[in-house]
Amino acid sequence: MRPSLYYKAMIFLLVMIACVAAIGCGSGLVESTSNQSSPLSTALELTPSTGVVQQGSSIHFGFSASNGTIADSHCTWSSGNVELLVSEGSGTYIGKGLGSTTVSATCYGQTASAMVSVTSPANPMAIRITAGGIYTGNWNSIDPKVPAVTILTDEPVALRNSTISSRGDLIVVYGGPEGANLTIDNVTGTALDPGIAGQGRGTFLDAEVMSRLSVTHCTMHGVSFGIYIVSSKLESLNLRDNIADNLEDRKSNGNGGFLLNQRLLGHFIMFNGVAMPNGGEVAWNQMINSDGVASVEDVISFYQSHGSSEKPVLVHDNYLHGAFATGQTTPYTGGGIQMDGGSNDPSTATGFVHLENNTVVHLAGFGISIAAGHDISVFGNRIVSCGKDSSGNWIGMPGSSALVMWNYYQTSQYFNNYMTNNSGGLVRPDANGNPSIGDVAAPSASSSLNDIVGANFFEQPCLASSNPNLIAESLEWDRWLKTVALSGESLGDQH
Repeated sequence: MRPSLYYKAMIFLLVMIACVAAIGCGSGLVESTSNQSSPLSTALELTPSTGVVQQGSSIHFGFSASNGTIADSHCTWSSGNVELLVSEGSGTYIGKGLGSTTVSATCYGQTASAMVSVTSPANPMAIRITAGGIYTGNWNSIDPKVPAVTILTDEPVALRNSTISSRGDLIVVYGGPEGANLTIDNVTGTALDPGIAGQGRGTFLDAEVMSRLSVTHCTMHGVSFGIYIVSSKLESLNLRDNIADNLEDRKSNGNGGFLLNQRLLGHFIMFNGVAMPNGGEVAWNQMINSDGVASVEDVISFYQSHGSSEKPVLVHDNYLHGAFATGQTTPYTGGGIQMDGGSNDPSTATGFVHLENNTVVHLAGFGISIAAGHDISVFGNRIVSCGKDSSGNWIGMPGSSALVMWNYYQTSQYFNNYMTNNSGGLVRPDANGNPSIGDVAAPSASSSLNDIVGANFFEQPCLASSNPNLIAESLEWDRWLKTVALSGESLGDQH
């Protein structure tokens, strides 16, 4: 700890009194010292000759023992790069930036240097879990390469009543031979700007090789992906009562902003190569992206992922508001809920998914799309998109539709798909920038393959006298709040 100014002043006063009493201080001391010969017996060297210091920490350099006694008052210290390393004098330096530089000391006319690397600080608030159990805490990571929570065990692990933040991923799970077994309940996670150009924000949950997964009553702020599950055979799945806001998949410019047209193509919930033979439930989740501060691709995506004929995956009663990419100049390709993946293999093709009573609002792209897969039913959902942002600018893309039935990959695994009893309406710009209706695009509808678009009821709430009526989207939010209240569901982190 540095001495106070008062303490320094008192030391100076006592030294001056002693000098006057001895009648020997002052110019005589300076003259005597200046006439001394150098006490160095060998070339000046610093110790250590190389050093490593973490940001915010200090490192001290001295002189090699063979150099004799060196008075620090005869030495001048300096840093090769004050943006990385700041000299505190007397051989002490404070790590500031990240990188390598030199430190130098000049004593009695000789100069010596040493190399110093400044590294990211350790993550004392990050955790690595290697054994099963219930874990509660406040975890964070300031290193974009280090997750705040890393789980490396197949034993049952539960994260409960916790708060997580990270400049990288928040929770990362790597399952072993049996597959990871994870429960996350009442956890709030916040993704931070990584501060590195070309890197995006972290994922709330990045889960690989899972056997069981339950994520309930969690709140996610500013993540690039909410829940991303890959390469797994899930015996049980429960994603329920979660909240996400302002998903952000744009890559950082390193200075608090974003790089133009560079995105991670993030999702709120994504299954990638996931088999769910016992089905699963994705229900009562709420995602809201605000104009100008968010960017996401498909909000919910099934990519080469499936339930079973006996137990399909149930995706119901979710509220998804805002599918767009803020500040981009390239065409937007995402939307609300997407069935995806070009597989001709029945064991990996997307399929056996039932979408019911979901509300999808405020879209640049499509509402619900079957771009791949079989045995997918889209029943009783509501898609309401007025096509413009709160400033009156078009976010809707020409050609967007509320419902899409299109075998995009032209695979053999496209059959038994059904869209009926859906409602609402989507407004998009035509070639002249005027409002037009985009309800159903079904180039792959086929009675022979049982790919059927049944009766849907698009009452077009967004069109009032042929102009987009954004109040219609607000009414969907009001309806959702009433539905949640009547259901008795409690959404988001409750701890």
